[in-house]
Amino acid sequence: MDELKEKRTGTVAQPLPQPAVDEQLKSAFQIMTSVVNDSNRTFNSERKLDNVAIFVDYDNVYWSLMNNYSHDPDYQSEDKNLFSRLWERYGQDNVRSFRVYADFNKLRSNMTSLQKKRVQIRHVYSNGKDGDHRKNASDIELCIDAIENTYKDPSISCYVFVTADSDMIPIMSRLMYKGKRVELYYSAKNAPKHIEFKNYAHHAEDLASLLGIEEKQYDRDKLMNQILVEIKKWHDSFGTQGDLFLGLSWFKRYLINTLSTPAEIISEILEELKQKSFIVEETKVLSKGKLKGSSKNQILCSELGLAKITESEDQAQVVK
Repeated sequence: MDELKEKRTGTVAQPLPQPAVDEQLKSAFQIMTSVVNDSNRTFNSERKLDNVAIFVDYDNVYWSLMNNYSHDPDYQSEDKNLFSRLWERYGQDNVRSFRVYADFNKLRSNMTSLQKKRVQIRHVYSNGKDGDHRKNASDIELCIDAIENTYKDPSISCYVFVTADSDMIPIMSRLMYKGKRVELYYSAKNAPKHIEFKNYAHHAEDLASLLGIEEKQYDRDKLMNQILVEIKKWHDSFGTQGDLFLGLSWFKRYLINTLSTPAEIISEILEELKQKSFIVEETKVLSKGKLKGSSKNQILCSELGLAKITESEDQAQVVK
C-alpha cells in the first residue's frame, strides 16, 4: 500500500511552456497590419490609375523607332501600334487626356489615322530640317503643358510620358514631388546607359518591349555589297548628267526604303565603307539646271569598291 501511495504522490508533469499572451497578440497585430498595408498600397496604386494623362513626344519617338527598327509607331497591326497599346494598357474609361506633340509636316505620318486613335494632336514647329539636323520644341511644349495641367486638373493622379531619351527626367521628378504617379516609356537605344530610369518613375519600360519589336539581325557584308552596287548603278545611269549629283543625305533615305533597313545600320555601313576606302567623296560642279555653276559633294565607288563588287559577283557565280 505504501508503495502505491508513493507512486501516486510522484512528481506532477509540468505543462509545455506557452508564449506569453501579449506576444501572441503582438504577432497577430503585426500580421493584420501587414495585410492592411498591402491592401492599401494595392488600392492606392489602382486608384492612381483612375485618372491618367498621357504625353507623347512623337518627334523623338517616331524617329527613334524608324531609325533603329524601321518601325512606324502608328503600325497597322494593333498589337504593335503605340497608341492602341497605350489605350489597351490604361483603358478608355481612365484616360482623361492623350496628347501627341510633333512637327507633323516633317513626319511621314497619317494625321487622320492618328485622330482616329482618339489622340489630341499638338503641332509644334521645328527648324524645318530632317534627320540628324532636326531640332524641335516638342519636349519643351510637352513639359510646359504637363506642369500647367497639374493646376488646371489636379484630379489627374497618373502622368504617363512616352519619349526616346532622357529629356523628361526634370518634369518626372517634379511630378513625383507633387505626389503624382509617373510612368515612362522610352527607347533604350537612345537613352544614356548611365541613367537608371526606375529612379525617376514608378514604372519604366522600353518601347521595344511594349510594342513587341524583335531586333532583326543584318548581314553587314551583304549590305555593303548591295550599297556599292546601288552607287555604281546610279552613276552608270545619271553620272554624266550635268544637273544631278549623288548626295549622301538623299542616298541614305533611298537606301533605307530600298533595302528596308534602319537608318542607324545604313549610317554605320556607309561610314565603314568610307573607312575601308570602298567609297570616296568628290566635288562635282554642276554644268546645267537651276544650280548651274555650284559645287556639290557626292559619293562614288573607289577602285577598291568596284573590285569588291566584281569579287562578290564572281563568288555568286561559283555558288550557282
